Amino acid sequence: MYGLLEGKKALVTGGAQGIGRAVAKIYAENGADVMIADMNKEMAEDAARKIAQKTGQEIGFCGVDVSNAASVAEMAECAVKKMGRLDVLCHAAGILIHAEILQMTEKQWDTIFAVNAKGTFLVDQAAARQMIKTGGGKIVNISSCSAKKPTYEEAGYCATKGAVGAFLRVAALEWGPYGICVNGVCPGATDTPMVRSTFITSPEIEKEWVEKTALKRLGTPLDQARAVLFLSSPLADHITGESLIVSGGELMGQ
Repeated sequence: MYGLLEGKKALVTGGAQGIGRAVAKIYAENGADVMIADMNKEMAEDAARKIAQKTGQEIGFCGVDVSNAASVAEMAECAVKKMGRLDVLCHAAGILIHAEILQMTEKQWDTIFAVNAKGTFLVDQAAARQMIKTGGGKIVNISSCSAKKPTYEEAGYCATKGAVGAFLRVAALEWGPYGICVNGVCPGATDTPMVRSTFITSPEIEKEWVEKTALKRLGTPLDQARAVLFLSSPLADHITGESLIVSGGELMGQ
């Protein structure tokens, strides 16, 4: 690619598949050494091996439960121990639970908030503590267009992604003096394993979502990864506290 992250040390949560994996790959293609962290350690190892083979970069891996403070602290320690420092974080780990509000259980609500909202707080906090030691860095959180609009059966998901957007603005304000930029990417419907297993489960449903976009196609993990790369690079040095919508025009007119 363009070497936008040459010599940088990057951590990607949720990096074993989907958007996170695409981010890990594009980071490596642009010169970064990368640590992939994921709930599924075996998948993280497989992703790290394959990306390293294709790019020639150093790609590490570790397991992490982003809803657990001790696990997140261990992940950050592992990343710094392997790479020496932390310059870039893409926090892509998250879950989607589909349920109408009247049918949603307290456990489902607590689970999605633990992973998506609390997880963002824990991971960003751990990364920022490391970045402050070395003079700054870039943090990019994967949010969602669901933070910007209501989606049927996504009350919990919409609420958590709205929380991500609000949190990152405060983080940008507090950590700006340390040289840390904090931003988000809000994907529209994107062709990932999570999306295919939750709400785009048939050709008919896929057609409905495609028709909502101006570009008449689903997003790809690469579409999202390119936006993350931009916000992680020197090209975005004067951007912080923002959430970039990458939806193919899904939200126009809404």
